[in-house]
Parts: sequence; structure tokens; C-alpha cells
Amino acid sequence: MIRAVRPRAGTHSREDQLASRDWQPDRILERLESQPADASTEQPAALTDSTLAHVADCVAQALPESQARAADLRADLKRAGHYEPLAYQKLAALRYAGMMASLVVFGTLAILASSALEPWCVAGVAVGMLASWSLPVWHLRRRAARRMREIEQAIPDLADMVRVCLSQGLAVPAALATASRELRPIHPALADELSIVCRQAELDSLQTALEDFEQRIDLPELRSLVSRLLEADELEPVAATR
Repeated sequence: MIRAVRPRAGTHSREDQLASRDWQPDRILERLESQPADASTEQPAALTDSTLAHVADCVAQALPESQARAADLRADLKRAGHYEPLAYQKLAALRYAGMMASLVVFGTLAILASSALEPWCVAGVAVGMLASWSLPVWHLRRRAARRMREIEQAIPDLADMVRVCLSQGLAVPAALATASRELRPIHPALADELSIVCRQAELDSLQTALEDFEQRIDLPELRSLVSRLLEADELEPVAATR
């Protein structure tokens, strides 16, 4: 007798799986880093509901940041390669913890020290809180600028490799995937960004992936390359029908 085959528990259709995922670039890079290059199974999402995540978020809310400045910091975090979900909260928690540590340490010294040393302790509080507020952001922007320079220097190699791949008949997504693999040993920052583009193109569209890539990096050379890639992608169906 033939028995009906029932789907395994916990399985869903491809449409349900795609609808339940968040394909933002930071989520995509997190999954890429947590799985092998040829893995086809979905890895567990980051434990953003942990106690540490809640604590970091609460501490981040204690800083008086405007929405515009918070958006600039998030953009700098992405340019520096920090795509983890709690990157902004961790940065804010670090700044807040440094400020509180400076207040506690130098405030205690002001209480215990003699009256002659009190002005120096007060100055230490001011300097320590100012340094804790500004130094993490300065370091982040320095790393972001260095990574942007690395990507800018790698764009000519990317353009040459994409041109060769397209001349061999590869589609634009396949050309970008090949470039990501080949450029990783010498240009790892650009290879990570291309990995995001390839995964996002598989799950959404190449145009959306390239536009997000262009917005994240925001370099004139990259904008020109993205325009050429979009034109090549539009010409592929026309060439295939001939």
C-alpha cells in the first residue's frame, strides 16, 4: 500500500521562507560570515533578544543623540564594515560606559583628595567624559575612511575583472560573484561588499542590490561602475533573444 508522504515538521514553502527573512545588508553579511561559502542551509539568526542585547539597547537610549546624527553614525558603521545588528548600540554603550567610568573615578578622587587637588579632579572628569564621548566616534570614522580608501583603490581591479567576465558571456550577477571570489585575497573589504550584493540580488533584484551598494559606499567611481552594470544587465535579455 502506498502511503502519502507528509512534509517534515518545521518545513515551509519557499515563499514563506523568503517572506520571513530580513534582507538588509547588515543581516546578509552576518549570515555570510557565519556560514561556509558553499552552504545552502539557513543559519540561525543572531541572538538579538538576549539580555546583553537589551542592556546595550537601554544604555544606547541614554545618550542624547539626534536622529540625523544617529543615522550618520550608522552609515559610518557600515562603511567601517560593522554590519552586526547591535553595532550602533554597542558603540553607544561604549561611549556611555566610558563617561560613567570617568565620572565615578575622578568624582571619587575629588571626594577623597585634598582641596588643592580638587580642581585637577574636576578637570579629569571633564576631560574623561569628553574623551569617552568623542574618541570612539573619531576611531570609527578613521576606520571607515581607511576602508573606503581600500575599496576605492580596488574599484579599477573590479572593473577590469567584470569587463573580462562579461566579455566571456557571464551574466552580471555571475560576474560579480566571480569577482568577489577572486578579489578576496587582495581586496577583502570589497569582496565582502560584493558578497552582500550577490546575495541581495538573488533574493530581491540586481538593481536594488547595486543601488544599495552605491548608497553604502558612495564613491564617484563606484557610481559610474554601477551605471554600466545596470546597462549591461538591461542589454542581456535583448542579446539573448537575437
